[in-house]
Amino acid sequence: MTSEAPRTSSVSGPPASGGSGERSPRAAGLFLPAKTYLAGVYGLAAGAAALAVALQMSTPSLETLAAFGLLLPLAAAAQLFKVDAPNRHSYHATPAFLLAAALLLGPSLLVALVVLAMLPEWLRYRYPWYIQLFNVATYVLNVLAAWAVFHAVSEADLAAPSWRPALATALAAAAFTTVNHAMVALVLRLARGIGLKQSGILAWESLGTDMTLLCVGAGMATLWALNPPLVALAIAPLFLFYRALFVPQLQEEAHVDAKTELLTPRRSLELLHQEIARIQRSPRPTAVIMADLDLLRDVNNSLGHLAGDQVLAAVAAALRRSLRGDDVVGRFGGEEFLILLRDTSPDSALRVAERLRAAVEAASIPVADSPDPVRITMSLGVACFPDPCRDPERLLYFADMAVYRSKLNGRNRVTLAAPSIDDAQPPQGDSRKPLESLVLALAAREAGFDSRTLRIAALCLALAREMGIPEGSPQWRDIEAACLLHDVGKVAIPSEVLNKRGPLSPQDWTYVRQHPQIGWEMLRQVETLRSAAEIVRAHHEHWNGGGYPYGLRCEEIPLGARIFAVVDAFAAITSDQPYRAAQAEAVAIEEVRRNRGAQFDPQVVDVFLKLLGQPVGAASVQTVSGDRNGRPFTPSLPVDAG
Repeated sequence: MTSEAPRTSSVSGPPASGGSGERSPRAAGLFLPAKTYLAGVYGLAAGAAALAVALQMSTPSLETLAAFGLLLPLAAAAQLFKVDAPNRHSYHATPAFLLAAALLLGPSLLVALVVLAMLPEWLRYRYPWYIQLFNVATYVLNVLAAWAVFHAVSEADLAAPSWRPALATALAAAAFTTVNHAMVALVLRLARGIGLKQSGILAWESLGTDMTLLCVGAGMATLWALNPPLVALAIAPLFLFYRALFVPQLQEEAHVDAKTELLTPRRSLELLHQEIARIQRSPRPTAVIMADLDLLRDVNNSLGHLAGDQVLAAVAAALRRSLRGDDVVGRFGGEEFLILLRDTSPDSALRVAERLRAAVEAASIPVADSPDPVRITMSLGVACFPDPCRDPERLLYFADMAVYRSKLNGRNRVTLAAPSIDDAQPPQGDSRKPLESLVLALAAREAGFDSRTLRIAALCLALAREMGIPEGSPQWRDIEAACLLHDVGKVAIPSEVLNKRGPLSPQDWTYVRQHPQIGWEMLRQVETLRSAAEIVRAHHEHWNGGGYPYGLRCEEIPLGARIFAVVDAFAAITSDQPYRAAQAEAVAIEEVRRNRGAQFDPQVVDVFLKLLGQPVGAASVQTVSGDRNGRPFTPSLPVDAG
């Protein structure tokens, strides 16, 4: 395995990232300890090479020269073709050929093979001289250490039927790996400030890969000693090995969002859940930041979605520059980002969030088809465990709530989530567990749970608070659960209907209109979710009775469902849909106003407009006695409380 700076036959990690206020060694030049270490490595390798030449007392045999002639081009070719892997790691098959050489050649030929094998790579890539020289010196010391250990343990031929050559080969491979990893660990620490944990130098992926290559090299040398043409049997598996090395790279590409080069939403949530599991076992300060660009849809509407994508990419780059190397940053939604800060106190998390906000605000983003650069702002929410958020499993929810408080307070600001004691503690009966299980089922099915669901829940709860529902009260919790699970009934809808891109057929709508009733049937089986089930069943009912499934009207509709209906419509209009792009907030507000008294509860609409800072009292649609298709309205049966 190799790295980019310095590159060696083992492991490396990325240089220290920006945002910490410290100068990177890459920018400032190598520090004195690193220079001293490199000089020592160069001197040690030169001395070992000179000693190796002096120890070569006899002329190499024709068989030895033939082995040299075979291994040199193979090692040179392997060094030219690397496989990039995550975390700036890269792999070569070179160690396999070098260990085979250490078991077959004399010390002077080993030195010549390393130098000549590394020359084509330097001519092709032109690495800085001190990096290339370090790579040559490391390989020289690796192969000479392996040669010395092998010949100290066994003088017998590799093909001899004895345990000593086998033991000597194993110890030689161990010496190669030990010297290699020790030298790389030191240079990473001294030159880049990267420790063992961050570099992954002792990780199984690194050690296992190196040992596999060295086993191939040992087999190659043994087959040469038995019958030289059989070496082809050992070389052939290296092609399969190369293909296997591409798997981590493909996995990493699957985890990266193409537009922003950040982690995908799925991968971000996976890492968040892993971190939550860790801090539940061993609590430590952890922070989650949710960041949402302000009014990106205005850029999309005025300059086009290509310009919006350029803004997203520029913002992502600004976020990466402002974070530490071990922080997790991913794209969470259309214009949302998720940041996970490990071992971070609330004060530090707020400073990081403010740095992110300022970096985005200061960015001047050139975009196509615009003579002037685009400027944009970002609203952020911060949730920290264990103080003030005591439940780590709700960090994402609290952070998203805080984002919407930033939005409602004027945008372009940072808000720290500060849940009440009651809100941070699970209620009696531990209703969180069935709620979380159902939410995870929805997320896995991709049936109605995404970042938009969290935004709807946050805005519904803000609206509920404005309507006098106390935070943390049973009614508050019922609204929260119903918002998160409003589409739980969609798990029963056929996938071809659920994922259909074009218009739905009448038969498709028959399936879709069943989901409120199915959701109610599912949730009412859970005692702690029965009240939320009533909201779920009614979340498509209309104030004038024109909704479904029962045509409830006015006060027959639970208040939570009336709140949800307004927020859901607003969120749907201002979000990208398969059949159209997101609309401006002004369009959504006008649509909500237009349906006041028809689809929506007039009182809920008025409070919602006030919450958004909009004037209240505009003309509204009067309540009518008919459904959405113009059929006469028939009073519905009472709601079954069962």
